[in-house]
Amino acid sequence: MLTTDHNPMQSTKLIAMDQYFDEMVRLYESDSFPRVLLLKGKKGIGKFTLTFHFLNYIFSKKEKSPYNKEDKLINSNSKFYNSVLKQTCSDVFFLNVTEGRNIKIDDIRNLTSILSRSSLSSNPRFTIIDEVEYLNPNSANALLKTLEEPSSSNYFILINNQQADLIETISSRCLKNNIYLDSKKQKKIIDYFIENKKINLKIDDTFNLTPGLFLKYNDLSNKHKIDKNEVIYPKLYKLLHAYKKDKDKALINMSLYLIDQFFHKIITKNENKIDYLLNLKSSITNKINDFIVYNLNIKSVLSFIELKLKNA
Repeated sequence: MLTTDHNPMQSTKLIAMDQYFDEMVRLYESDSFPRVLLLKGKKGIGKFTLTFHFLNYIFSKKEKSPYNKEDKLINSNSKFYNSVLKQTCSDVFFLNVTEGRNIKIDDIRNLTSILSRSSLSSNPRFTIIDEVEYLNPNSANALLKTLEEPSSSNYFILINNQQADLIETISSRCLKNNIYLDSKKQKKIIDYFIENKKINLKIDDTFNLTPGLFLKYNDLSNKHKIDKNEVIYPKLYKLLHAYKKDKDKALINMSLYLIDQFFHKIITKNENKIDYLLNLKSSITNKINDFIVYNLNIKSVLSFIELKLKNA
């Protein structure tokens, strides 16, 4: 189960994903849905939300409170929806792999043992593995046999956020579907979140930012008291100090995003200095990566960054 402040399981409205949703439904209702489906795309684009809405459509069809297919809307009174939120659903299994905190082999073996037994209901069973790219070789090997020979009632949906190379033996067992949203559609989703979730907006620029990352970075900005009107250095100072304490990789990713946006704006105004500015940017991102890998002294790292930013 996801534990972010904005759990995608709470996103009862699916926005700008009609094409992908309708195709998944078409495949399923024509008995052509792949046993192992891999959804690829940027982190935060909405792959998990898409999957969750698809599952709600399938499992609530015969309920008194079914999924609204026309408006792409989950009925909050749905028995299936509430069973998933309460973690009492026996037909859907969620595994979330994260960088540095991998799924244990015993978890995979336990899952394969459950899937090898007959279901108590006549329903299909779905296993959703999020951030599958972080699956280590041992866990992947434990999962492989089940992926190779899934029973007629078992389906897997693997979500690849492309943050690392996916193990080839897993990739080769999947039918792949690339999920892409252009900037206009991403903005539409972000605008919906801002209006309907009553978000205290802390990010001043959402260019090239996926909806999920927007929510995550806005939460981090609130948590660490980052003001959108601040210049970039105080923001990086707070984020890197927070990483030193919490070791949350999202803080580093947000730092790199802010650096990318900062230099993007400068380069558009100084096209005659592109090479110089790109080298500056590269030196800062390399220093941050070294900070993570080699546990460098934070004072010296921040001094280096501050000096480079002054030269931008």
